[in-house]
Amino acid sequence: MNDVHFKSLDLNLLRVFEALYAERSATLAGTRLGLSQSAVSHGLGRLRQALGDELFLRDATGLQPTPRAVALGPAISDAMKALEIAIGASAFDASRSDRHFVVGATAYICTVLLPAVMPRFMSGAPHARLRVRAENLSAEELDRGRLDVIFGAFEDLPPRFAFEPLFSETGVWVLREDHPALRRGRDVAALAGLPQVLIAPDEAVPGARVASGLKRQSLWEAIRGTEGGEGVLTVPDTYSALVMVRRTDLVALLPRRLAEVVLDRGLTMIEPAHAAPPFQVGAVTRAGEQGAIPWLLGLMREAAAGL
Repeated sequence: MNDVHFKSLDLNLLRVFEALYAERSATLAGTRLGLSQSAVSHGLGRLRQALGDELFLRDATGLQPTPRAVALGPAISDAMKALEIAIGASAFDASRSDRHFVVGATAYICTVLLPAVMPRFMSGAPHARLRVRAENLSAEELDRGRLDVIFGAFEDLPPRFAFEPLFSETGVWVLREDHPALRRGRDVAALAGLPQVLIAPDEAVPGARVASGLKRQSLWEAIRGTEGGEGVLTVPDTYSALVMVRRTDLVALLPRRLAEVVLDRGLTMIEPAHAAPPFQVGAVTRAGEQGAIPWLLGLMREAAAGL
């Protein structure tokens, strides 16, 4: 971009570019910016004319950046983030904001934490929106601004990120109240030898690394510790595990806070004989965030304190 182009460029178009670069979709970019798809497309047309490049080309998966857009993308994202940090602390007014927050979280966080967050969110920011994504929870998505926060447990944290601890978690056995094993008394040590149903969602791959060096700890591996061996059955989600526990002689080791929320009549909890040490669940953001993101994290802290 030469000096003449820059002086004549409507800087609002850079917000359109940043959203398209992050979302790869005019519809999703419009949702992020609070604009219609046609307004985003119009903005892209003006950008193409100003910069003399197509910038984004459509294929079967969405809008893909051209080499020029790839070269511009990180610099524009960094510049927009610097501007946001510079003015964000004084400019953010939750009561008037129509911001669309995007957080990365699994069903565990949605079940355990978000029910306590949402009343605070809707009261404090009645015009804002919160979108939860469960897919592609990567450091790259955080770097590019496609995610504001990633929730979970983490082992490594590069210095460009900040971690906000929210609460600790441990495991607890869940089984039927009329399970045959309970007829002989609540022999905790024997539970680990019973047929088990394991939960192995995508994020439970041991040692899985998220792009750009952010290493997430597997919640499901952490709660097991030294308890039990291999399961008879492995399922991808908690709901399926609870159905199996309710209707069979299988038992499951679940996160305690999750078990307390979803436990219904007919099921019971028993403490492990060899409990894994508690581990921290929290939120990762880009370091140096001001304004909107610290406000959101404040709601999370308040909600977590009541768990």
